[in-house]
Amino acid sequence: MSGGIVRVHRFVLSALLISVSGCAATKPATDYTYQDVPPEQIANRIFLADTIAEVERCEPPFADVRIVRPNFLSPPPAADGCGGSARAAAGPEYVGAVSRITALHDTVVREWEARLKSGPEAAQTRALSVTLLHCLDRAGFTQRGPGDPSLESYGIGSGDLALDNAAQECSDETGYGSAIAAQRVRTLKSVLGLHESEINEITRLRALLASHARPGDGAERGRFGLPE
Repeated sequence: MSGGIVRVHRFVLSALLISVSGCAATKPATDYTYQDVPPEQIANRIFLADTIAEVERCEPPFADVRIVRPNFLSPPPAADGCGGSARAAAGPEYVGAVSRITALHDTVVREWEARLKSGPEAAQTRALSVTLLHCLDRAGFTQRGPGDPSLESYGIGSGDLALDNAAQECSDETGYGSAIAAQRVRTLKSVLGLHESEINEITRLRALLASHARPGDGAERGRFGLPE
């Protein structure tokens, strides 16, 4: 009798597992809408930076989510922030939408920076930096400041053109720049994955934002290098 009960229990359990697994297989947990976005388009496609810039006649905001290889000779320019009278003139509905986008952007960037500065990501960054610094040692550039060896303690980016040139050559030679850029893309997209539902909501705001563009904005788009 007990063997029969066990067999029945196993059958019922198996049936439940098949049912549950079949349900899970037909309903993906996420559609990963952000995963195929090229790194250089994350600001525009996810945070609608291009549309905000078009409406407010400014340089595209959110420069801190533009992924580029480290450039020790010419760092990428900071965003101008947009806003001002152009934003106020667009009205409260527009301002509210931009506030939602900015809040999501700020949350993502905080979480992204925290992830890069802790745990295995911080360890990977240190390991990549050691490779770059060893290359600089071989080129005759040694640590200048106190503390553990780092880009800062070596003085990279402090205005020493010879050092910055050597750092750029070492970055290209060792693959440091490409590896850092790849790490930043990977970690950013992992953080974006935690906010997918919010990203989907933000995406729906593009038409609302664009509806506030004023006549004659085409000339301004050309001025800022935006598509007309």
